[in-house]
Amino acid sequence: MSDKAFAIGLYCYTAPSPGADGFKAFYDLITNIFIRIGIAPTYFAAEGTGYNGNLTKFGARTHAKALKSGFSDIHVMSLVANPAGSAEPGYDSYASASLSYVEEIGETLFCLAIEERFLEFSSDDFNSILMSCIALQRWDFGYAVSQPVQKKPEFHVLGLDAGELTVEDQTRLNKWYASLPEARLIKIRDVYPVNVLNNTQLNARVSVSQSLTDVIREDKHSSLRLADDGQLWLWEVEPDGLDDLRNKLAAGDVLIT
Repeated sequence: MSDKAFAIGLYCYTAPSPGADGFKAFYDLITNIFIRIGIAPTYFAAEGTGYNGNLTKFGARTHAKALKSGFSDIHVMSLVANPAGSAEPGYDSYASASLSYVEEIGETLFCLAIEERFLEFSSDDFNSILMSCIALQRWDFGYAVSQPVQKKPEFHVLGLDAGELTVEDQTRLNKWYASLPEARLIKIRDVYPVNVLNNTQLNARVSVSQSLTDVIREDKHSSLRLADDGQLWLWEVEPDGLDDLRNKLAAGDVLIT
């Protein structure tokens, strides 16, 4: 049994709020993904007018209210799957998903985290699900990361610190927090096993003579292909190549963290 989990993070700063239709599409997508991998949502949460953001039982009053309203007046939605009898739904989930919109910075953030005993990272099924997430709406960039379960990789996507970060990871998180959307659209947060990039990021200069695309195409551990949406690019990196690429890009003006 795998002791790892993965998290997919997708970001958009150039489109309006998902609105009721966007949150309904998210709800349908996640419930279908959960069914596909053989799990069921156990808790639901929403933030917005008339919602307090607390996780409550799937099928209970808050969930029913959101369904009846067609997901109107919501700007954050979460679905999680937990072991039977869970008393800490926010911490012991084996799958979770959230979609949020922050009006102040115009950010839509999608996060899907699943323990790899249910879905193997970088498998064909994983890639199929990643493409379905990318198809949810227009995105500017994203990534996917695989980590030990106890590190809760969704915390990385959501920018949370559970008190387990190394000094180096805390420094990187602080840099990401401090970065503006304008920088995030043209640079990359880090080098991940799966990177979802836009054309501007790919054209970022690593040196006078090389763009990020040049580095990727010359790297033996990397592959680059157009995502199914026809707009974004999927850059995949073998684990053995992550550190060398990170060091190389850190020398240029490409990495935020």
